Amino acid sequence: MSSSESAWDVVTGTWPGRVGVALITLLALLSVGVLLTMPLDFGRVWNDPSAWADLPKAVPPVWSAFLSGVKPSLQRELVLRATSSGPGYEVLESVLVVDSDLPPSHLVVKVSSVSFRSGPPAILVDVLRPDGIDVPIARITPPGPRPGESPPYVRYAERPYRFELSQGSEGISYLASELSLRYGAELKGTEPPPDLLFGRPDPVSGGLEVLRGTYLIRATVYRSSDDDSVGSISVVLGGSHYGLVGTDGVGRDLLLGLLYGFPVALGIGLFASVLVTSIGALLGVLSGYYRGKVETVIQRAADVVANVPLLPILIFLSFVLRPSILTIMALLVAFSWPGLAIVVRSMVLQIVPTPFVEASRAIGSSDLRVMFMHVLPQLGPYLLAQTVFFAPSAILAEAGLSFLGLGDPSIPTWGQILELGFRTGAVFTGYWWWVIPPGVLLAITGLAFASLAMGLEPLAAPKLRRV
Repeated sequence: MSSSESAWDVVTGTWPGRVGVALITLLALLSVGVLLTMPLDFGRVWNDPSAWADLPKAVPPVWSAFLSGVKPSLQRELVLRATSSGPGYEVLESVLVVDSDLPPSHLVVKVSSVSFRSGPPAILVDVLRPDGIDVPIARITPPGPRPGESPPYVRYAERPYRFELSQGSEGISYLASELSLRYGAELKGTEPPPDLLFGRPDPVSGGLEVLRGTYLIRATVYRSSDDDSVGSISVVLGGSHYGLVGTDGVGRDLLLGLLYGFPVALGIGLFASVLVTSIGALLGVLSGYYRGKVETVIQRAADVVANVPLLPILIFLSFVLRPSILTIMALLVAFSWPGLAIVVRSMVLQIVPTPFVEASRAIGSSDLRVMFMHVLPQLGPYLLAQTVFFAPSAILAEAGLSFLGLGDPSIPTWGQILELGFRTGAVFTGYWWWVIPPGVLLAITGLAFASLAMGLEPLAAPKLRRV
């Protein structure tokens, strides 16, 4: 490298180096953005099923519907507003326009902050379809006063009450009968409730087609006292497709899990690779500089550890110990340093006899100064390349352990998302959005570090540099 040519110029002077720098920069920016915008304890939210209760389960991304020429139904929540009232009752309504090719995946009525002084109010929710059929879908009555409780009695203040339309609902049985009479079609009785509520029999296919038009969702609150109140009533309609990456079987937004995996993957790769490089370089320098018993002990220990099969021992120890990111990183570091220590020792053996090292020792420099001021700088480019090159190995090792069910269950990682997808049969049921995105991200991350390592090769081996 000439005096006018910097290390940056050398790395970005090759296409692998440019690709590696661009991808690593993108991954770093995404990781910083995630850390700034998402809670650090996102793993707690990810593992809480109630946080995802309103989202549809195992649905593909929205853009996939447009590729297939289908107009999807989108996730929405309608808040019912008061339209009329009278002595002892109040009516809340909202209008829903359905113009999609697919019905909603589910329907949930949510009621929050109910307050009353004597008897609890009764809440009746019904849907008036475009064809004139009025379908009662929910009858909700909060629990009455408890022994020792004084008025006003408050219910559903901390968490709203959720009523999900199901196959056994009385309104669904009534609707099935009405559809059979009105359209002269015999229904199987196994149709999903949202398909019945937002559909009508198709004489051509014999199934159900979406009934497009304007629906009126109405809730009538019957109060026993004028002081009774209901904080809010809303209706959640699950989308047939959701987000950019879809959802898993619990309803979790896979995009959020994949985004949170960026800082986790980079953290594992960088910390593990820095520790492995530091330990391997230190032991290699000590064994190559001091020789004798120090060399024998370090090199024999390296030989023993290097011949231990890494994957089986990682699986065994991860199973025995408490699965966590720190445990996985500690195991990776403990069994990954020998190869570097052996190579660094051979390089140090060539550096120690050089004139500038001998001159430094002749003027009385301490061994520590010689090693850190004269030996390690000669190894710097090679150690930097090894640090970058080991990072994807650590990331893939964590993903492999998570795929085997031995990862840290407290935080989402790409390997865990893959494992959950395979464990629940996503591959066999066609849930491709559950498997392909984390696999692609792992491949891109590995490509980023491998390209950067290739770009660093001219620094570690100047003979490879183009003239």
